[in-house]
Amino acid sequence: MTVLIVGGDYVTSFKQLIATQHNARIEHWSGRAKGFNKRQLPHETQLIIVICDLINHNFANSIKDQANRNGIPLVYCHRSVNELRRKLKDIYPTDKGSCCNSFCEQRNLTRKYH
Repeated sequence: MTVLIVGGDYVTSFKQLIATQHNARIEHWSGRAKGFNKRQLPHETQLIIVICDLINHNFANSIKDQANRNGIPLVYCHRSVNELRRKLKDIYPTDKGSCCNSFCEQRNLTRKYH
């Protein structure tokens, strides 16, 4: 799976979140240079994350049009990793045996003994 992050200057926290939860290859386009409006999406791209705060309207519309033509889901978010985490859970829900649920179950067991 390849994830394209569009916009933003400092996306290290976004990359860490995606790499740990989805084991994906990540590509980042800052959108600051002129040529980004004419770039074509990589063929392997399966998800596009658009950081809305830091890109211009023409570039956002270009990405949206290409994603719609190729059937690639788009996630729009601001500079918040928690917002991205919540939106990714809506797209890729976790199963009942995930580590978060097992942690919560263990925590509830320890509360019974206190």
